[in-house]
Amino acid sequence: LCFIFYFYICKNIARFSMENIKNVDNIEAKDILPRAFAEDVTSIKQRYEQKKAELGKTDRQIYKLLSMEPKTLNSILDGTAKRVNFTNAIKLANFLDITLSEIAESYLSTADSKEIEEIQAARNLQYISENFDITALTKERFFEKHYNAKEMSERIISFFGLGSLYDYTKEAQTSTAFSRTKKKLRTDLMRDFWVVSALTQFKRINNPNTYDRKALIELIPKIRPYTMNVRTGFKMVLRALFQVGVTVIFQPKLENTQVRGATMIVDDKPCVVISNLNNKYPTLWFALLHELSHVLFDFTNIRNQTYHISDGIGDLMLTNEEKADKFANDYLLNDSRLTFAKRYINSPIMLESFARQCGIHPSIIYVRYCYTNGNWAFYNKFIPKMDEAIQDINTDPFGHDSLLESVSLIKEFYNI
Repeated sequence: LCFIFYFYICKNIARFSMENIKNVDNIEAKDILPRAFAEDVTSIKQRYEQKKAELGKTDRQIYKLLSMEPKTLNSILDGTAKRVNFTNAIKLANFLDITLSEIAESYLSTADSKEIEEIQAARNLQYISENFDITALTKERFFEKHYNAKEMSERIISFFGLGSLYDYTKEAQTSTAFSRTKKKLRTDLMRDFWVVSALTQFKRINNPNTYDRKALIELIPKIRPYTMNVRTGFKMVLRALFQVGVTVIFQPKLENTQVRGATMIVDDKPCVVISNLNNKYPTLWFALLHELSHVLFDFTNIRNQTYHISDGIGDLMLTNEEKADKFANDYLLNDSRLTFAKRYINSPIMLESFARQCGIHPSIIYVRYCYTNGNWAFYNKFIPKMDEAIQDINTDPFGHDSLLESVSLIKEFYNI
């Protein structure tokens, strides 16, 4: 009924005085539908009989007073009207001295199951539109093109393992940094979706190891040589980090996002997400070291906010991204070594030899050089993609019916 009201408001609002249109702006399906089935809802018929007795008038007198046909009024009162004219709804609301919202609530309390199902679907669609970027998620094949509101609801509930569709907001708002603005940008919606997906997985993984900051500090200097092994090095480092209480997962970036990585705190333990932004092997290591810098130096701030995303946009925590970038760059290849390496940039054999001396993969040198000097087109042939390195940890979370499937694969990787 509320949707019919909105339709008529658009077409007829100029015809009614402000006194006649009571609280029209407050009519919302998402509020009306739950209230319609509350135990204390008084039906329109009951309200009508009360008002008739109060005024001491007959039905015939009221028909004339409202300028409504008996059949029209009675069909509204007994809930059999298939469509309710907005003008008649205004008349009846004024006569009963109630709001249009109360008319809708009373009417819906007597509606049949098919009508309720249609209105619930519309309510769900409104919620989904407010909290999910349907177009982008369809491009990502999370939603199929033919999905209706019911199918989208079922997909979301199954994917996140929710009790109901509306639990998504509750899950998201466990983070104080979650965007709560009513009208969100598409980038906000996709970032929220990406973050909730990662948080959901970390909660289900539940790393049994206690976070040991001292052990992490001792481990970090040992990481660099593992960059030389594209096939197994990254995976071996992730398993070592897991043992000191740092959980790392891979989660691909999504449409309308530029997320390179993120640091989250779940159950007082650091969790790191690495994405496939730019899809370059050295980026894996840079992103990992960048996030480990946040773990070491920004743990308390991030714990207060639950997560921090490294995407170039920044956040209200004023987490020092430049400091984290410097930490990663200096660890992998500091400026003095980069300056020395530049003299061999067009001599692959010499550059590979220097990379071995530094204990790093040569592609790290090429990437650092290209970021400062450009010419990616020429040097890209020396920079492998990250596909081989993430083969065993790329669980393709967004391709599963449920994140539990991804979590199961991650647990298998970490032997838990």
